[in-house]
Amino acid sequence: MTDKNFFMLNKIKNILLKSFLFFFPFQTIYIIQEQFLNGSKWQYGTVGFYFTEMLLWLLIIFFIIDYFVLLKNKKVKIQSGFSKEKLFSVSILLFLLYLLYNTFFVAQDLQVAWQMTRWFELSFLLFIILTSGFLKSKEILWSVVLGSILPSLLGIWQFLSQSSFANKFLGLALHAPEVSGVSVITSDQIGRWLRAYGTFNHPNIFGGYLVLVIIFTFLLMRKIESKKQNIFLICVLFVETMVLFFTFSRTAWLAWLIFIVFVSLNYFVINKKVVWPMIFSFVFFAILFSMFFSLVQNRLEIKSTYEIKSISQRVTGYREVLEIWDKHKYLGVGIGNYTLASYNLESNKNGNIYQPVHNIFLLFVVENGIIGFALFCFILVTFFIYYFSIVDRKKIFFSVVLAFIYLILGFFDHYLLSSYIGLMILVLYLAVINRLSTE
Repeated sequence: MTDKNFFMLNKIKNILLKSFLFFFPFQTIYIIQEQFLNGSKWQYGTVGFYFTEMLLWLLIIFFIIDYFVLLKNKKVKIQSGFSKEKLFSVSILLFLLYLLYNTFFVAQDLQVAWQMTRWFELSFLLFIILTSGFLKSKEILWSVVLGSILPSLLGIWQFLSQSSFANKFLGLALHAPEVSGVSVITSDQIGRWLRAYGTFNHPNIFGGYLVLVIIFTFLLMRKIESKKQNIFLICVLFVETMVLFFTFSRTAWLAWLIFIVFVSLNYFVINKKVVWPMIFSFVFFAILFSMFFSLVQNRLEIKSTYEIKSISQRVTGYREVLEIWDKHKYLGVGIGNYTLASYNLESNKNGNIYQPVHNIFLLFVVENGIIGFALFCFILVTFFIYYFSIVDRKKIFFSVVLAFIYLILGFFDHYLLSSYIGLMILVLYLAVINRLSTE
């Protein structure tokens, strides 16, 4: 293969990866199969194929082609013997093999389990690609931040107009505040207020995504020198902050607040230029807080019937997880099959009521069992053995705090593990934190 062909191959990979990072907030999906429980749609039983998933698989295919061409031309060599990278790769392979076994011999619904296994495989491959150095960290950050602008503007419009529209090509569903099942803030005093969905299936997922892009915007501001770019990013930051408020996602607010406090304390002396925009965004958030205080009060005090029901469902989920765990300790219920196990416990509910437990750590253990949990711990151990051999020790504390901030979302919700977009958000975030701590 000529140098020109190598250049074209790298160009294609570059375009595919940047396109994925830009478009992944859009939920464009080809639905293969919808399933129903008790006559109502079983949301977590839907089988489909996302547009961005296609981009990612194409990217992986081109990476494989590139590797074998380089191998054939003897531009890369397969190293013999033990290495920390190989140990990490082996640990991932063992876990994926276990997921395959779990899919075919444990899971009650094979199609759902296979879909989740496919998404986990994509997640690991995306992590490897992003941490490989193929794209500069600044390019990754720019692609994600620019991709957040349209979803953010859409979310602001949804809240201020209290309406939305459906578009299958953009993956948008219709959300009207008067429709039952739509995420709203409601009480007899304030009526029903639609929360911002953006391009996502739920405001909480949108909130988690916005925490990611706000942190990425901050990380990008640390790297750029251009005054025009800095002004542009400050404008983007304020748009992201406004729409984060309009999601009314309590967990996302908490993660964002911890990030703002940490950054302010950590950088106020070191780099005030970066900190001031974050402080101003906090002030802006506080202004919105006071303007819409009646809505915030309803969301935080948990006195309305809607909020009490929401909390009650979460508490019931924590009790339920213990019952399911007691019956499936070692192999779990099968990846992606938690809601089906919940249905088997109590099969008289409406199909759209069944949800995963709102904690990714409990969800992972119950779906994959003790064996799956042990194999995943092996991945973590091998990763940290490799990570600590290459990390800049001065950046460890900053990276650990950023990782912890985002994992807060996992303590109070399930989407980072139960959905395609959640897995992509989590892996993208952890991969970027890894890159920044090793550069």
